[in-house]
Amino acid sequence: NPANAAWQAAPCLRWTDGHTKMSTALAGALRAPSLDELLTRYGALSLYKNIRFWSVQHQNWEEFVSQAGWVDGPDAKYSLPDLTPDKFVTGQQYYYYEIDHERRRSINRLTVRGRSADRVELATENVTPISAAVFTVFEPKALQSVTFIQRRGPQEWNYLQTLGVGEGSDFIAVHSPSPYINRLVALYRY
Repeated sequence: NPANAAWQAAPCLRWTDGHTKMSTALAGALRAPSLDELLTRYGALSLYKNIRFWSVQHQNWEEFVSQAGWVDGPDAKYSLPDLTPDKFVTGQQYYYYEIDHERRRSINRLTVRGRSADRVELATENVTPISAAVFTVFEPKALQSVTFIQRRGPQEWNYLQTLGVGEGSDFIAVHSPSPYINRLVALYRY
């Protein structure tokens, strides 16, 4: 019965098996002379500490992360420099860490699903659990995102970023979409 069918993420997102509990998306347009310029910003995790978002929980502007950077693998032993556009090659996987304002560290994986001169598709998922206070809010792979950037015209680009909260997420993670939307907007502004 279609009326009883559960919502499912679009196949193009390729989110891992399981039920998506909540999803959000943001679409917009960007101006840049090339995709390389946009990928330079995307790969500059060292600058992510300068991004601010509106915290619904604290009713205040907060830092997106207190620190972020690329690492050599899921075990995160060595930090690497920011990614340059030439590193965004179809099929490549990279790992990065984020440290939130409460000094909690998580490791994520970025997969370059596709790249041409006019388009890029980037997927991320958490590799380690993400906690808040004493609770694990996201088990590994429970928080996933896909970003699509595609040429719209000369120096114009379509931007679409989706975020999915899936199986292995605590009930607190799906209380409201506002925190996710605010973070998507902050990344888009950046």
